[in-house]
Amino acid sequence: MTSREDWLLEQEKRKILQDQMVTEYKKNKFIEEIKSGLGKRILEEPNNIQRKKSFWFKIKKILGWS
Repeated sequence: MTSREDWLLEQEKRKILQDQMVTEYKKNKFIEEIKSGLGKRILEEPNNIQRKKSFWFKIKKILGWS
């Protein structure tokens, strides 16, 4: 193999390793969220959709109108 092909193979191996590390990190983060109470909240309110608070809602909250 030429050095270019070797380099490309090494790059692909590094990308695969990086993807595995990122996946492992995300998996561990999700597990910690579940352990910290997210799982309980999902069980209590499984079908509620979190909606983004509007600008006017935030203004009303600051002024104490809500």
